[in-house]
Amino acid sequence: SVAQGPNYAMAKRMQHWRAIIARSKGSIVSSNVAPSTSTASVTQNRTFAWAYEGMPYFTPYEIFAPETSKSVMIAILFHDINNPTSVANPKTALANPNQLFASGSFHGGVWRCAYEIDSIGECSVILYFSRVAAPYVLAAGGLGLAFGAKYFGIV
Repeated sequence: SVAQGPNYAMAKRMQHWRAIIARSKGSIVSSNVAPSTSTASVTQNRTFAWAYEGMPYFTPYEIFAPETSKSVMIAILFHDINNPTSVANPKTALANPNQLFASGSFHGGVWRCAYEIDSIGECSVILYFSRVAAPYVLAAGGLGLAFGAKYFGIV
């Protein structure tokens, strides 16, 4: 996803290139994909915050709290550092260098969902606002019915 802008996308791509180069030179490299997380830096953008609130309607997407993501990613890091058969270990053969990023990833449902995350952002925002607005719409509908009943002399 490049919803966070081209600079973010380029920074992530450069991070992957550096990880592949470091591993090819014999370094243990733990570079795993973290799930969508409701961090302050992400949710300060209102559009992202609203979309994140609507994501639970698209199973199996899950937006994690920072504490959960941090705990799981630390466990994966410890696994990568301490397990000699981990893909992070340069002695472990890989068919493709990009397998480094797929093996220990904690994707939060992104790789198992029928929808791409870029295609459901707007729908997530609409679902969020429909949930927030539901009580007000029901109240306005009730008032409309009451006034209509009074106007037509039913009550």
